[in-house]
Amino acid sequence: MQPLELLRKIVSIDSIFPKESELALFLGEQLRAQGFSVQMQEFENKRYNVLATKAGIGRPILLYAHMDTVPAYGYDNTERDPFKMHEEGGKLFGLGVYDMKAGIASILKATENMKTDKTIKVMFVSDEEADSRGCYEVTKTNFLKDVDFCLSTEMSDVKDAGESARTITLGRRGRAQYELAVPGKSVHAARMKEGVSAITQGAKIAIEIEKMNAELPRHEKLSHGDQYVRYFSSKSVSLSVPDNAILLIDRHLIFPETIESARKQIEGKINELYEQKKVREIDGKRARLILKPRDVPYLLPYIIPETNEHVKKLSRAVVKTLDAEPRFNYGLTVADENMIAMQGIPTITYGPIGGGEHSNNEWVSKKSYLELIEVLTAFLNG
Repeated sequence: MQPLELLRKIVSIDSIFPKESELALFLGEQLRAQGFSVQMQEFENKRYNVLATKAGIGRPILLYAHMDTVPAYGYDNTERDPFKMHEEGGKLFGLGVYDMKAGIASILKATENMKTDKTIKVMFVSDEEADSRGCYEVTKTNFLKDVDFCLSTEMSDVKDAGESARTITLGRRGRAQYELAVPGKSVHAARMKEGVSAITQGAKIAIEIEKMNAELPRHEKLSHGDQYVRYFSSKSVSLSVPDNAILLIDRHLIFPETIESARKQIEGKINELYEQKKVREIDGKRARLILKPRDVPYLLPYIIPETNEHVKKLSRAVVKTLDAEPRFNYGLTVADENMIAMQGIPTITYGPIGGGEHSNNEWVSKKSYLELIEVLTAFLNG
């Protein structure tokens, strides 16, 4: 298939998580036709990762993309079909076209065009838009054990101002979530002054948690850590003052922060509020902060040096193909690349230009998509 026909086909396949199976089976067929050995890793009922290898010389280079998209947010308010790609003013529109089906298609076209004796692996995974469970399931296998380097065609957090610029992402912040249980003192609402509302207590803490952003350290590459309260739950089921509240704190991490050091920092601020009498202890008890349990590991920050040989090779491919010097950036949020980098694999991101991700106006630049194929091909053949 020609590049636009291939992308149109991939966009036409509904892969809103957790319904990635049809696209996974299609991509597996495409890779087998190119001579790859393909394993369909089923990690949940009819949810697959596509793990492909073309054996050659040396340790493998891994090409990565995720197959799933978010739901078709807002398309009910338009006359556009989210699964029918259309072109307008040099932009290609459709659900997932930028995040990240253009990246998938560019990998397929580049591997189709490559002329190399190196070992190449391709990994198309499910669930990136949810909890990165698909990528995590790959880490339990031997598929990544011998990989020398990973190139992801995920979109960049920083938009290129013009199509003459190209951005290579060399790292990302990490992320963790913390649950805070805030106690109150229940009494009949007619005597509310005798009680302590957990909602009021929790609200005071929530405000201070977000104020902490001004105090958090900065990193020369990863910007700064930040946090916000993404969930607040409390109620009473009778005419009573609520005696408990649950807050969920979402925190982005930078070096040298760790999941535990961030927890201790938040806990220190909460204890400070109690000591300053801004919130009240209840029968000697204070709010309790824990790391929110989850089955998939939290994603840690990572950075790849500009001096890495594969970074230099990709930069040369950009210059050769586009006659433009690439610039480097560092992602403000997490992606499956964090999970891959946590396996000790140098991981960089180089994707197309686009915008409107997670909305009904998602688009990718037609020109940058076609150029991405050229750059990847030059990289693989270099």
